[in-house]
Amino acid sequence: MFSEVYIKLPDIKTAYSYSCGRRTCSYSDASIKEGNTKMIRTISNKYGSFIQNWSNQFQIPFGVLVGFIATESGGTMAPPNKFLATGLMQVTPAAIYDSARKWNAEVKSPLPSAARSLIISKIPNFFNTKTSLSSIQSSILRNLQNDANFNIMAGTLTLRWLIERFTDDSGVSRGLNKAMVGYNAGAYRVVLGSSKTGRETPVDSTSLATNRQVPLESRSYLYKLLGKDGFLELIYKNKVI
Repeated sequence: MFSEVYIKLPDIKTAYSYSCGRRTCSYSDASIKEGNTKMIRTISNKYGSFIQNWSNQFQIPFGVLVGFIATESGGTMAPPNKFLATGLMQVTPAAIYDSARKWNAEVKSPLPSAARSLIISKIPNFFNTKTSLSSIQSSILRNLQNDANFNIMAGTLTLRWLIERFTDDSGVSRGLNKAMVGYNAGAYRVVLGSSKTGRETPVDSTSLATNRQVPLESRSYLYKLLGKDGFLELIYKNKVI
């Protein structure tokens, strides 16, 4: 139904590192790996049924969604930040509004009926062509913050919409890294690797992670998910869940 998600690990050969007091900490440090492993297992145990359902609906691997949640929120239903990113998958009202309403323009396969039904049950006029984002933003925010199932659906829908944008002509998405940047920085900021025909061509993760055109937060995001001892390597290579 959807394009296959291609995962290569570790796609960045170095680990995410950051300043912690007077020293530099790394995702390869034993204590940090232990903490990240615990976080992954907690997310999987607490929200696994929701994650599995939307993993099946949007055909995105379960582990990828767990990794996104770990990176985005650490597994907490966080309140909106200054950008209105909210909850487990740090979804913004604009992201779900754009991706769901523009779905048919970007994705060949139909929006899963379960997702459409959930959105309508929570926000009845969401798909009305005359409904503006400003008129339903507070309702979207309320559901993103208070309903973990809705939040995971919204994040998974947005991620699948982005993956489809960065899928090559063979039907295999080799642009998961670019989808990650788009999820973090905004879909329309990811322009690296565009071909003259308008198709999005693959670009390696290391190039994205070191390119200053990519926002610093998004570069860090790539290291956390795709780097050595990052969340996806812990999940798929170390098999912590």
